[in-house]
Amino acid sequence: MPSPQRDYLALLLDHYWFAPPVALWRAVELRILATEAFPRPILDLGCGDGLIADILFGGEATVETGFDPWWVQLQKGSRSGAYINVQQASGNAMPYPDNSFATVLSNSVLEHIPDLDPVLREAQRVLRPGGRFITTVPSDAFRRLLAGYQERIAVGDIEGAEAYATRVDRKFEHYRYPAPKAWEEMLAKAGLRLLYTRYYIPANAAALWDRSNVHYGIYDNSLPFYRWIASPRLQKLGYQSLVKSWIIKTLSQKWRAAYDLDVPEGGVGAGLLVVGEKA
Repeated sequence: MPSPQRDYLALLLDHYWFAPPVALWRAVELRILATEAFPRPILDLGCGDGLIADILFGGEATVETGFDPWWVQLQKGSRSGAYINVQQASGNAMPYPDNSFATVLSNSVLEHIPDLDPVLREAQRVLRPGGRFITTVPSDAFRRLLAGYQERIAVGDIEGAEAYATRVDRKFEHYRYPAPKAWEEMLAKAGLRLLYTRYYIPANAAALWDRSNVHYGIYDNSLPFYRWIASPRLQKLGYQSLVKSWIIKTLSQKWRAAYDLDVPEGGVGAGLLVVGEKA
C-alpha cells in the first residue's frame, strides 16, 4: 500500500515546477489514492510518462503493467522504471487475457475519453473476480467550483459562468463529469459493482487551483510571464534551477493548507475517487 505520509505536494512541485497548478491537483489525488489498497498485479490504464505510478508506489515493488495510446509519453513511461511491462494500446482494446489483474488503476484519464463504455467493459474483462477498479476523475461539482465560474455567478452572469467553464472543458479536453450515481450505473453496465466514491479538492482548493491556472499561464496560449521564464527553450541560460527551487520552497508552504484540506462529510469537491469491484 502506498504511504499517505509522503509529501506528495513537494514531490509533484519538484516535477511540475513549470506548471504548479498541475502539481497541486495531482498531489491531492496521490494523497487520496495513497489511502487505498492496490492488490497485485496492477494495470495502469493510461500510464503516460510513468511519473504518477513512480511517485505513488515509490519504495514498493514495480508496477506490473502500464499502457497508453500515445507513443511519446509511453517511451517516457518505459524509461521511468515504474513498470515491468509497458505497451502501446487503446483502452477499448486492451491486449491482455481475461482475468489478468487484481487492480486496474486510472489516474486523471477517463474524463478525456469520448466513449467510455467500451473502456469500462475492457477493464472488467481483464480484472480477476474480486479485483478492484480504482480511478480519479473531475467530479460533477468541478465546473461550479471553479473560481471563474463562481465569480460570474456572484454577479448574476450565468451565461458568462457557463462560457468560462466551457473554455476550461476545452482546454483540458474534458468530456464528462458523472455524479456518483451515474458512475454506479456505468460500472454496473460494464459488469462492475461500485464500492464507494470519495470527493476531494474542496471548494477553497478548487478555487485556488483555478486562479493559479490563470496566474501561471496554463489557460493562456499567449505565453505570459511565468510560462516564458519556464520555457524549455530558455533552459540553457541556467537560471531555471533557481526558479524551480523558489517554487518548491514557496508553494510547498503557501499551498500546504489547500493540499491537506479534506472535503467535509456530506460535501462535494472538484475531484472524485471511484472504487469498484468485479463480482
